[in-house]
Formats: sequence, structure tokens, C-alpha cells
Amino acid sequence: MALLQKIKNLYRALPPWMTAGVRIVPDGVLFGMSYRKCLTSVNAADVRSNMKIALDYAREHTVWGREHVPSDIRGEDAAEIMSGMPVVSSDELAAEPERFVSDEATDYNSYWTTTGGTGRNPTSIRLSNASYGIEWKHMQAIWGSEYLRRRDLKLTFRGYHLKEGESVRFDPIYNELSVDPFQLNDGNFKEFVRKIRCYKVSCLHGYPSLISMFMERLKSIGEPFRVKLIFLGSEGASVELKRQLSEFFNAKVISWYGQTEKVVLAYDADATGRFVNFSSYGYPWILNPDENGVGEIVGTTFVNKAMPLVNYKTGDYGRVEQVEREDGSKVLVIDKLQGRWGKDFVYRTKTNKIPTSAINLHDGIQQKILFYQIEQNEYGKIDVRVLPKSGFVPELICKELAGELEARLKGFEINCAAVKSDKDFVRSTRGKMIMLVQNIKQQGK
Repeated sequence: MALLQKIKNLYRALPPWMTAGVRIVPDGVLFGMSYRKCLTSVNAADVRSNMKIALDYAREHTVWGREHVPSDIRGEDAAEIMSGMPVVSSDELAAEPERFVSDEATDYNSYWTTTGGTGRNPTSIRLSNASYGIEWKHMQAIWGSEYLRRRDLKLTFRGYHLKEGESVRFDPIYNELSVDPFQLNDGNFKEFVRKIRCYKVSCLHGYPSLISMFMERLKSIGEPFRVKLIFLGSEGASVELKRQLSEFFNAKVISWYGQTEKVVLAYDADATGRFVNFSSYGYPWILNPDENGVGEIVGTTFVNKAMPLVNYKTGDYGRVEQVEREDGSKVLVIDKLQGRWGKDFVYRTKTNKIPTSAINLHDGIQQKILFYQIEQNEYGKIDVRVLPKSGFVPELICKELAGELEARLKGFEINCAAVKSDKDFVRSTRGKMIMLVQNIKQQGK
């Protein structure tokens, strides 16, 4: 295990009172040399030089790079050269990770982890210790001057696993109250709210689905909860959801798009669904765009030297455009962003599959439910779990949802059942809500 990972595990094992002082340590000291040296940029003009550096490094230090990256690359030609090289899938990475690991990676300067994703087959990734400080510097650039780690307390909804009976715990490093979403439920929610009211929470941070669930539970018990900023990451969030969160919490909503593999990082600071790409972090381009320019997002990391991935298929779809700002500078913007939901399939027969993008519920039913999940264990048959919002009759919601799905998935047997709590949904190991639990394994899925 890498040194950094050992330090993290030791820190997590200590009681909070022993580590409370970490909160006041300056960021430059806490997050190390890579944080202090990192200069963030969104200027598209910086992509050329950073891309050349990334390609040269991959060629010199990885098996895959020596096989596919040509020598003597000029910055102005790097993007065109890159688009002509093979793309790398997560399956390829999982099958032979050693081909993508830098020969400079050791247990002292890097460590292994896994992707969090909304699927249930995580991929092993090697991350450099330096990428930790670089990541934090970029996140601070996203959050802006309105947020200061040592001053602003966050309530964070991500995939934390706390000890049994402990739904929330203070983490001094990030100055946050970390919530265990696996233990939080309707039965203990009022006690949970009473506990966090003892703190002065100024920001919310986490997966959109979990913060949305928090909002709906607050509404159901008639509890207002005001904060100044909401940070959404790791899952897609619609512009409408961002608006609802902003109105309920009376807060500014900021979201970002990125991956554990660290190939692209972009942010939406004004809740419009248009994400500005960090040219200091990675380079995105679109594979096989349709007539609207939408296709799969392929990224190349500029920050993770332990596994310097080039042309990595993210599994997400969107459009990339170069936009000129008022000051004359240009940025790359990712919009029409779609997560993995929509590129998976449900199977009518062994040879007949339907993309989940065909399942597009109308706004009426969406406004009545907190979440729904599809599970398939047999061809031509799907089971649907749905959690209605408070005030709606579960039997009627199930009937309406089943009718919607039957109209879109002709020939399927659909069984819909209402659940009483979000604990009844299958989640990823990091607590994300999984839209499709596909238990039918198909070649070429």
C-alpha cells in the first residue's frame, strides 16, 4: 500500500478530537508541494503545450505510449495527432493495467484505487500522490473565493462508511461533517437534523441524488435549512434540479464534471449546464459526434503521472465547443452532458436490446418521485423500484410509472413496486444511486 494511503488510513482510525487541529493548518502545508506549485487555467491556449508534455511523458514512460505515441510532436499538431491514435476503454484498462502505468510509479509516490462510477464493476486506477494536491487546488478554483476550508463548514453527502449507529462524523482535514448515506433513513432523520443543527453549516457538498434526497426529507418534516453554497459532483444534475436546490436552500449552486481517472475536469459555476474545461488538468474531445456534435467524451490527463492515460473513453456523452469570452480569451466548454445512464441497455431477447436513453420520463411523473431504479434479471422482464415523494399515493405512482415504461419498452413485462426508503435501492460501493442494475451479461454491451 502506498505511503499516502497508509497516512490516510491512520488519520481515519484516530478519534476526531486527536486530529481536530488539522482544520486550521494552511492549505499549502496540508496539501503539499504539488498544491503550492499548481497553477490552474481554463485558457484553451494552454492546451497545446500541456498536451505535448502529456504525450511525450506517456511515450517515454508507458508501454501503451511507446506503442502508439509518435516522437517529435509539436504542440500545434498534438490535438490532431492525438485524435488519430487509438482510444482506450475501461475494459482494456482493467484487462492490462500495467501497460498504462508509468515506469516511474512506486509505492512511495503513488497508490492504487478504484473508480467509483454508477456501475458495479469498478476499474483499478493508479494515482500519483501529487495529483491529490493538484486536485484540491483545482477544486478550490471551482469553489471560488466565497469558500475557505478553514472557515466554512460543509455537510457532505458521499459514499462514507462510518461505524454502526454513526450517521455523521466531523472530518477536520476538509472541515466537514461527513454523512454516511447507507445509515441515514426516515426513522433517524429528525435526530440527524437535530445533531447537525448544533454546528454552523455554511455549505453542502456531494452527490446530487443524495442532496436532493436530503432536501425532500427536510420538506417532509417542514424544516428549512439555509446555506450559502452547494457543491455538486460525480453525478449529472439537471438545470431544473439545480434551480430547485438553489431556491430551497437559498444558495448558489456550483457543479463539476470529472472522473477518478483524472482525464477531464470542468465546472458549471452558474447552473446553466455549460461546463468550462480546465486546460491545466486535461483535454476532452468527442468521439463519433452526431449531427448535433454530441458523442462520447474522450479525455487525456495532464495531472496523473502514475497512470498517464491518453484518449481514455469516459463512458459519458456530451459536446465540446471552443467559446470566446468577453476578454478575448478562449475556453473549451462541455455541454449537453450525459452520464452513463442512457448508454446501457435492457434486453428484450438475447439479440434485441434497447438503450436506456429510450426511457425518458415526462416532467409530470418526475415531479412526483424521488428516485426510481430498474433491475433486469431475465430477458424481456424488468423490475422497477420507485420512491414517491411525500403526499403522493404509492399505488397510483406505480401505475403511472409502469404505464410510462410500457409505452417506451414494448414487449417487456414490467413489475413496479414502491419502496419506503432509499435504503431499498442498490447503490455503488461509494453510495451513488444506480439507475440500472443490469444482471444480464452480454458480449459487446
